Amino acid sequence: MNRSRIRALGAALPAGEFTTNEVLQRMSSGGEFDVERITGIAHRHMVDRTEEDTLTLGVAAALDCLAGSGYDPADLDVIICGGTTVHDGFRMVFEPSAAGEIARRIGAVNATGYDVANACGGTMTGIYLLDNLIRAGVVRTGMVVTPEVISPVTEGALAEAVDARDPQFAALTLADAAVAVVLDRAVDDNEAVHYIDMITCAEYSPLCIAKPSDNTENMIMLTDNITMQAAPRRETWAKFHRDVLAKNGTTFADEDFDYIVFHQLGVGFTEKLAESGSKIHGAPMPPRLACVEKYGNTGASTHFLVLHDYLSRGLIAPGSKICFVPTASGMVFGVLSATIGELVK
Repeated sequence: MNRSRIRALGAALPAGEFTTNEVLQRMSSGGEFDVERITGIAHRHMVDRTEEDTLTLGVAAALDCLAGSGYDPADLDVIICGGTTVHDGFRMVFEPSAAGEIARRIGAVNATGYDVANACGGTMTGIYLLDNLIRAGVVRTGMVVTPEVISPVTEGALAEAVDARDPQFAALTLADAAVAVVLDRAVDDNEAVHYIDMITCAEYSPLCIAKPSDNTENMIMLTDNITMQAAPRRETWAKFHRDVLAKNGTTFADEDFDYIVFHQLGVGFTEKLAESGSKIHGAPMPPRLACVEKYGNTGASTHFLVLHDYLSRGLIAPGSKICFVPTASGMVFGVLSATIGELVK
């Protein structure tokens, strides 16, 4: 049976880089927050709305990815866009698809393109779909590109949030970034996607809602952080992964992962996810890859922005086996197991 591999990885960041305190200085609601102490987020990148948008970031990440892939744009069979937002400038657009427009701009003339929206699980959902297309022999080579421009939601919190218990507090962690991943057919276990699976627990969907504000012209995000991050939700990823492994006749310890990457919501959150993993799996967690402190919560782009950051600094060797753990509003949980090869950044 065909299997996929991660052939190349690209990323793009907005030019504007800010400290968390610089962002909070723009607060007009009168609220006072110690976001850096609570979340560990010290820096983040945010778009300049006169120069950058979803599509410009997505194109930059796609081209960066292709540069190290050995492929030309015309070699791509499909492009899947997994971003939370789709903007032309700062206008919400549903047709043409972001994937189709990115394909046109990079010259991927043979690629079918479509978008998937699954909150912060968008990139993993795109990889899940592309992996299955490759396994089924429908396509040979494809790209998942995720441009996340979610800082406009931060603007809503800056105008309306009151204190750390405010349902808009989580919006103060958000930042912008784009990633792109090329998948093609694996040759052997030394460079392969071993499995990817996801689940949605829809009963928790009211815990995080994005919508237009009733009070200003901003988009806002309302999150019940206490309920969403309580132990039963934190443990769901590990229970799900345990069940996936049991079907495969193995355990987390047997998998012998070199690294694990959680959703980058905050330093404390990743620590709690790791604690939950150790408890449910009955095994120590491998070293965590994390860069939330310098990039913030970049939504659906977060896992592969972390991977790109570590690879760019030469901190991950070819042949490393990595466990990616998506958690997203909805609520969405999942796991991706992959051994990476000689990726060019």
